[in-house]
This record gives sequence, C-alpha cells and structure tokens, in this order.
Amino acid sequence: MTLQTRSVPLDGMRALAILAIIFYHLMPHVLPGGYLAVNIFFVLTGFFITASVIEEYGQKGKLAYKRYLSRRFHRLFLPLLWMLISVTAYITLFQRDLLLNLRPWLFSSLGMYNNWWQISGGASYFEQFYVQSPFTHLWFLSVMSQFYVIWPLIVLLLLVLFKDKRIILYTAIGLSLFSALAMALQYAPGEDASRVYYGTDTRLFSFMVGSAFAVVWPLAKLNEPVSKQISRRLTFAGLMSYAVLGVMFSRMLDSQIFTYRGGMYLNSFIICVAVASTAHPATGISKMMRFKPIQWIGRRSFLLYLWYYPVISLYQAKVVDTSVEPGRHILIQLAIILGLSELGYQLFEKERWMVPFVQSWRPGDAIARMKASRARGLAANLPEKLAAIVSLGLLLAALTGFAQAPSGENSGVQELREQIAASQTKMEQINRDESLRSRAINNIEGLERETVLFAHDADITFIGDSVLLSVADQLVTIFGQAVVDGAVSRQLYQTSVVIAALEKREQLHDTVVVFLGSNGSFTQTQMETFIKEIGTSRDLFFLTTNVPRIWKDSVNEQLALAESNHSNVHILDWNAYSSGHNEWLLADQVHPNPTGAQQLALFVAEEIYQELNDENGSN
Repeated sequence: MTLQTRSVPLDGMRALAILAIIFYHLMPHVLPGGYLAVNIFFVLTGFFITASVIEEYGQKGKLAYKRYLSRRFHRLFLPLLWMLISVTAYITLFQRDLLLNLRPWLFSSLGMYNNWWQISGGASYFEQFYVQSPFTHLWFLSVMSQFYVIWPLIVLLLLVLFKDKRIILYTAIGLSLFSALAMALQYAPGEDASRVYYGTDTRLFSFMVGSAFAVVWPLAKLNEPVSKQISRRLTFAGLMSYAVLGVMFSRMLDSQIFTYRGGMYLNSFIICVAVASTAHPATGISKMMRFKPIQWIGRRSFLLYLWYYPVISLYQAKVVDTSVEPGRHILIQLAIILGLSELGYQLFEKERWMVPFVQSWRPGDAIARMKASRARGLAANLPEKLAAIVSLGLLLAALTGFAQAPSGENSGVQELREQIAASQTKMEQINRDESLRSRAINNIEGLERETVLFAHDADITFIGDSVLLSVADQLVTIFGQAVVDGAVSRQLYQTSVVIAALEKREQLHDTVVVFLGSNGSFTQTQMETFIKEIGTSRDLFFLTTNVPRIWKDSVNEQLALAESNHSNVHILDWNAYSSGHNEWLLADQVHPNPTGAQQLALFVAEEIYQELNDENGSN
C-alpha cells in the first residue's frame, strides 16, 4: 500500500504534537491540556490510512493487505520491542522494584491490547503517586494498532460492495458520532476518566474524523494550485485553528466534563482544519512547518513517543525530588529522551548500523550478520560489533528480569491504600452518624490544654486528597467535630461538586482547611473560583505542599498569592515545617507515615488555634 505523496509539512505538525505530549508530562501545571495532542496522531493516522486504501484500490482493484500489515508492524514492532528490552534490562539492573507485574505489561504491549488490559485492571493514567509502570503510555500504540488491523478491511469491504467513496464518508461520520456518544455516556463526572481515555471504542472518533476528511479532501487535492485569495483564507483558517488548539492545550483539563462530552470531538475537527492548512503548499503555515528543527523532531516523533514516558517515569523514580532546580531536571530528561530517540532513528529508520538482534528478530538474519561481521575482521565496523555486544547484554539482562519478575502489589502501596481505605470508610461513617464522634476531651501529648479544648469543639471542614485521607484518623482524634472529605488524586479545580454537596448537607463549616496541590498545580482563576465557592465569610486555611515534583513551587506560590489577596485566607506551611524530616514520610516523600500523620495533625491544630485566637484579639 502506497500513498501518492509524502506531506513534509505534516511532519511539522507531528513535531508540535509530540512536544505537547512530552511537556504535558514534564510540566503538567504549564500545559494541562497537552494530553489532547494524541488526537493529532489519531486524526493523521485515520487520514493517511483511509487515503492509502482508496488510492490502492482505485489503482489495482485490490488491497495488498498482508504486505501492508507487514510494513506497518515492522516499523512499529521492532523499535517497540527494543525499547521494552532496554527498559526491562535497566530496571533489572538498577530499579528492581519496578519488575513487579512486569510480564503482563510486556505481553499486553507486544500483543497490542495494552489499553484494554489497563482498563480491566483499573489502571489510571492520571494518578501520580502509586507505582507507575514505565510502559503506561503504550495504551496509545495498542489503539493505533487495532485501527491499523481493522479499519482497512472495513474500507475495502465498503469499496467492493458499494463502489462509491461516499459510503466511507457516511460510515466514518456515523462511527465518529457513535464513539463520541459512547465517551459522553460512559464518562462519570468526578470519577477517574481512564476507561473512556483508554478505550478504543471511546477514542475511535478522532480516527474517523481523519478518515472522513481523507474522502472529502484527499492529500492529492490539497496539493492542487489555488488562487491567492483562497491561499490567504486557508492560512487564516489555519492560524485560527492553531490558536484554538493552543487554548485547548493550555486550558482544557483532563477533569472537565466538557472534555469528555464533546470537547475532544470538537478538538478532532479543529485538528482537521489545521491539517488542511498545514498540508497545502500555498499557505504560510506549510512553509513554517518545513523549518528544519521542526522537521527533525517530526521525523522522530514515533521514537520520541516510545521513549518519553519510560525516561520521565524512571528518572523521577530514581531522583524522586525534582522540585529543586526543576529546570535542570527538565533539561536532563529532555536530553536523554532526544538521545535515545536519535539512536533509535539511526538504527531503525536509517539503518546506519546493521546490528544482530536489532533490525530483525529472525535468528537466521542475526547469525548471518554475525558471520559477515566476523569475516570482515575485528577492526572493521567496530561500532556494529560493540552495538551487537551491548544489545546481547541488554537482551540477557531483560530475560533475567522477565524470569524473576514477581506478581502482586507493592507492599508500600498496599499499606497506603489500606490506610486510606480505612480512613475513608471511617470518615464516611462519622459524617453520616454524628453519634460516633468522641465526646470526651482527652489530653493530647504535644498540645497545650487550651489548644485541645479549642480543637475538640471547633466546627471545621477538611477538604483534600490522599494526603488528607492518610492523616484523617489523627485529625479526628484532635478535632472532635471535624468533617473530612477526601479523595485520591483530587485536584483543586475538581471541588465544585464537593463544596456544593457539603453545603447541602450543612457540613461546610465556618473554618475550612484544604489539603490540595499534591497532584498538580492550578491557576489564579481557579483559586479565585474556589475561594468564591467557599465564601469569603469563612476562614480558609491552605496546607502548603511538600510534593517532590516540579509543580511544588507553583502550588505554594499560588497559595501565597491567595493569602495576600484575601484577608480570610491563611497558610499552614507544612512544606517548611516538615523540611528535613524525611522520617515523617513514606517512601514516596508525599504521604505522612503514622509518625508524620501525628506531627501534621498537631501542627494544623496549633497553627489554626494561634491564627483564630489572634483574629479574636486573645492570647
């Protein structure tokens, strides 16, 4: 299967897409909608695959399906295989804790059903602190591969039965509507969106939008000469589409209802407009996309996608705290990603070095290359020989890790989950039944009697994430009347429904304490909305975050800004108080252990007591 022309400018569009994806993971607080860039790859894939099938069928009256699959999977499978081998070898040698449950990750990734396997296991793309596999991103390749296999056959069948390209257009539009509706109906606001994010059925609409566009305006037609007026209109439409995409990438959060109920579908149509203006050689955008650095990135976009997530996840697991000098950590990760991608490009795209066990998985090919290399002598082709030795070593290390990989759940993660689950259950029971609250006022070591009396009778509402849930038992021991509402992976901009529900139950008290920021930053607008929903008549306390991630300073700066702008906002500087006390934290350096939970609860009680007593003019 061939396509009549390669669209060089669309490589530039791929470059922008992969950069958005990488920076979404490196700096999620800066580009919170960068995850949308995968739709660019989906739309382009639908566009090119459909155009290729139509072209080949029109020329030959048939489809060389076996040859098409062989070429597609040769380009995908070998780089994927060696990324999996290299990463497995690395974690076998240096981060053995990540060998846990390795085999199903590898099988599902190579079998191209990783997205459905992650769905069946309840995996979440958006959780930050539970142990994450370096292969989480391969859901994308599984969705792509499933489309590669099935859609060409459907297009061919439609062409054979109806002899009319328009039936492909109608089918693609119908399937896109079905897929967008499936996403909208299956998405549950306030719950993790990974099911609709991973699902082939709920992501199909982007492919179908690209497929429909291939019928309406194929690539050959996009190359036809146009008048200057039409060229200007195309350029203007393209600039507008890129501007809208830029707004979406910077504003469209993965937690918004609109994202899953029409937002991604709209995003795919806007991408089509961008594709048309980018591909046509008469537009200014087309010329800009031919810029050599952009082309360099675009031609390596697949390899950059393969490597970006393993590098980021393994680097952050090894370094742990990337909040100190975050710019340096970003540059190091980018350098590693680019270096590994370039190496892969030279091996698999350019085939600059013919290395046994790399460009082909057939044992006969590897043996033949080894014999040929030996015949040329030791001095000849030394890089190939060294690469072969390194590759064989990586393969042996990966096989060792594969054989030794344990199954089950990380003990630290299991302990945290059980602690959170128990706390969450207890809080729900107490919030439903006030009689379960302790009425006795006991002395608490570490607190003055006046603080204990104040805290026991204080009407306080706590809103937060898993950090709050991990210390809830200690808080309730001190704050006898407390209402605690926490949820794993909750972010500040997800709390509108929470606040409304608390107010409806008359559990939003005059003092509100917020444990949010561990899972990502927020904008000043989002903070102002939150404060407005809580109400300026309430005392609002924010706990600073000690999360060892790049967004820590951004979160704490936004909290400081809110304190300076609102007299009812106060800061509980847990980040400064806990500094130097790693013994208070679990291995993730985010969640307090039992000792840290006690210290946090005491700190919160003392700080709130001091602040509110100062406000009331007492000592």
